[in-house]
Amino acid sequence: MFPAFDGNDFVYLNSGGSGPPSHETISAMRAADDLFFGSIYREGIGLFVRQAEANARAREAAARLVGAESNDVALTQNTTHGMNLGYYAIDWKPGDAVVSTTTEHPGCLVPIHALKRRFGVETTLVAPPVTPEKIAAALTPRTRLISLSHVDWTTGEVLPLTEICTLARERGVLTLVDGAQSVGNIPVNIPATGADMYAFTGHKWVLGPEGIGAFHVRPGLPAHSPNVGYASVSEATPFDINGDYDLRPDARRFEASTVSPTLAAGFAAAADAAHERGEEGFAEIRRRADLLMDLISELPRITIRSPRPAQSGLVSFEIEGVVAKKAVERLLEQRFVVRFIPDPNPYVRISTHLFNTEEELEALARAVAEL
Repeated sequence: MFPAFDGNDFVYLNSGGSGPPSHETISAMRAADDLFFGSIYREGIGLFVRQAEANARAREAAARLVGAESNDVALTQNTTHGMNLGYYAIDWKPGDAVVSTTTEHPGCLVPIHALKRRFGVETTLVAPPVTPEKIAAALTPRTRLISLSHVDWTTGEVLPLTEICTLARERGVLTLVDGAQSVGNIPVNIPATGADMYAFTGHKWVLGPEGIGAFHVRPGLPAHSPNVGYASVSEATPFDINGDYDLRPDARRFEASTVSPTLAAGFAAAADAAHERGEEGFAEIRRRADLLMDLISELPRITIRSPRPAQSGLVSFEIEGVVAKKAVERLLEQRFVVRFIPDPNPYVRISTHLFNTEEELEALARAVAEL
């Protein structure tokens, strides 16, 4: 099912870092390659029509996966690209403020730091456990944005996103969500969360290709697009060299130009497959995480840092006397592909996906016991 595992005995447990594409996804990409690097160039303007069709299929599949409409989704490069679109969609003033958390991924925090350097934006970071009450207490009259992850990348904890988005709306504060560890890992219905902007990627739990993701924008949100080009122009008002035209009113105003049709084809295939797995698939991901935590919790020197029962497919733990980075290196020598979380949360992190078997998890637990 996965070329990455054909003809070898590696155990892959890092879909939260990058998920392996299936044969079906790769076949869809190769078919797109054959078309868009070949006969399509003899179709004249048909080239651009076919590109638009490939992009539309990717938007539709991504939107369906997160319970949204396709025009409310813009195609991006990845989650971090989408987060940057969200940050720079706001007209910042010196002294404005952002609320985030201490365990955010650098893809969230580095752009926030850039806002401080460029615009003088202040930042308040809330430490786990992240609750609506703690977020509310961090808000000030100058807070314009709450930016946080749906699933904490360090532990797999699912944050109370709907409640946080509700309080933000009541306070007149925008919300921007990092969905890198949520989409494909847990059930996600973006409109139901109330998030204003939500970025996610195709290459982690969705098991799609690297280099493409999506950015959901709440319909009617008066947010400026910092990324504009011909693809942003409304079909209702043709481009005019003097600027007498409108941008699209939907999320696609955040798309500026061409997107790789090969990546779009892979994203569409992977997102469709993730959608077909449904709630049963998400439950199985959590069951595998629970099984792993049951296995390693019996071992000496292990401290589990993920919530129990499992809220997602991420399992993080510490091994007394063994540095996380060294543990990951030693496990790789035994053909277990996992990752570590850097300071200040130096954990070993495991991602349990549907292709991981109980036998693989039992073998991993035995390997961890010998570290």
